[in-house]
Amino acid sequence: MSTLKENVLVAENINDDTASKDVRFDKPQSQFAPGGMVKPLTGNKTINDVTTQNLNLQNYRMGKFMREFSKIGFDGLQEVKQPNGNTIWAADMAIDNQDFNFYLDQAEILSTVKLTEVKSQEEIQKMAKKYKVDPKKTYIVIDGKKYFTRMDIPMHFGTGQNNDTWINLGVFVLGEGALAAAIAAVIAKFGGDAFADVFKELSSAVMKTLWALLKGVTKACYRFVTGFVGELVAGEGLEAAVAAGRAAAGEAWIESVEGVTTKTLKYTVVGVIIIVAVLLIIEFVLHESYQNVYFYNLTEYDVLLDFPYEDHGKEHNLPTPNVEAAVKRIGPGGIDLGTWYNGVAFRYQSDSEFTGLGYTMRFRLKDPKTQKVVKTFSCLFDVPFDGKNSLYAMASEPSSYHQFYIDNSGKHKKTQFSASDGKDEIIVSYDYLEGKHKDPETGNKLFLYSSAIVIREVV
Repeated sequence: MSTLKENVLVAENINDDTASKDVRFDKPQSQFAPGGMVKPLTGNKTINDVTTQNLNLQNYRMGKFMREFSKIGFDGLQEVKQPNGNTIWAADMAIDNQDFNFYLDQAEILSTVKLTEVKSQEEIQKMAKKYKVDPKKTYIVIDGKKYFTRMDIPMHFGTGQNNDTWINLGVFVLGEGALAAAIAAVIAKFGGDAFADVFKELSSAVMKTLWALLKGVTKACYRFVTGFVGELVAGEGLEAAVAAGRAAAGEAWIESVEGVTTKTLKYTVVGVIIIVAVLLIIEFVLHESYQNVYFYNLTEYDVLLDFPYEDHGKEHNLPTPNVEAAVKRIGPGGIDLGTWYNGVAFRYQSDSEFTGLGYTMRFRLKDPKTQKVVKTFSCLFDVPFDGKNSLYAMASEPSSYHQFYIDNSGKHKKTQFSASDGKDEIIVSYDYLEGKHKDPETGNKLFLYSSAIVIREVV
């Protein structure tokens, strides 16, 4: 096994090309902080046209920040040394007179290192197939035992003093590489718990070894996500954004990000980015209608959504129909970060100069453990070519969504509607009911409407 001294020598000559051979990216995650963007939607707070207008404006501002943020190289981040020896990389800027920020935490990254003992040859073969590597490269050996090794690169986005959004890109550490050897050497000397309290026990030589390697991983992760963000904000589709993310990560990292696809991203990174970076809308000469829809799942259930009946128009850029339940998050040092939430966003548009848009949605609420459907909620949106918008929701499922649309479209011309089953409620809203409105991004006036859909516990 490599010694710590040998790994220090390796670290002194490490670069992106060599670090990229040691990892594969997987399991991206993301969530909204309870005190961040979803705060106005939690508890028994009223959700109405003003809430929706403010939410939409905040989404656009975060989108602007992410667009500018995506232009910054990793070396352009501000490196801030902490009194305890930790290092934080940060960026902040003012967008429309509001402070937006981002940071990476060295200690937090190191503390995520996790070993899982290999139980069978079948597990090794499964990992080898998943990451397209030699089976012997899927694990490290410590004291005669084989372990799979994972770690995370958590990225924090915030406004002012708030930590609003957390995006994480997981890393699977390949065996027989410098990073795996360094981790194995540290654990062999200090024990597996060393990473949980990294700065109290690890020597500066060990930190130099690990961070020289992990910095390359962090850099590639940062480049991937920001390249991905840049394309989405610019209006590209999901596939183009993933390809741009790979290119941004660098030539040497293509293999490492190969497995990150629109399917593996699911509701995670894609969901957050589309929510905070709504695609730009282009005004056509003739009258087309657009709707930006933000769905937030604030419940204990996973939610599967779909569009059982569409009268006019089509959904665009929905990253996934699956939105996970709220989850309790624990931060570094066991800090309780509270309950964090998931959501998705999409654009619905008429795709015609002669019709408005109208459609129904179904939300199947599932037990996270069994995936059994517990209940079903429904709603509809109707944006006519001429006249006021309407909406409707109910805490059940109709026998026919076509008839549900016929019976209720055009009847409830209001900016908010809610329904509950006594335990959970669904709330749907518009920012405006008719006319052209200023696009916060371009300044153009469009037939553009924004809607929030929130499913939460009744308080």
